[in-house]
Amino acid sequence: MSAIATLRRRKGAQEPSLAFRALGDPTRIRIVNLLAAGELCVCDLVDLLALPQPTISRHLAVLRASGLVRTRRLGRFSHYRLAEPESTLHATLLEAVRRDLDERPLAAERSEARARVERRRRSPC
Repeated sequence: MSAIATLRRRKGAQEPSLAFRALGDPTRIRIVNLLAAGELCVCDLVDLLALPQPTISRHLAVLRASGLVRTRRLGRFSHYRLAEPESTLHATLLEAVRRDLDERPLAAERSEARARVERRRRSPC
């Protein structure tokens, strides 16, 4: 069973293991780190992470299914942001990402993401 199917099947249970499983992949940690800078389009994540769009989309699906990430459609593009915490565990995990992932090379990626967020505020996809 795929990670997404497992998360969707268990989502109603609100198990803490869902969040930990979603963060159990280095690429998903990098995505959450970038989203800590603000809302980004999939195209921005593809550029910042230098990974193929299908790979990014698959990881975003796992993060959405876990409840850590929310999406918003804007025309043809999907924009992603960190979800508002729904539990103490969720809040603690997101705070840890914002506070503790400010080390190299993640700090450099987040700095790039902040610049991209500002650019998108002025000129969306």
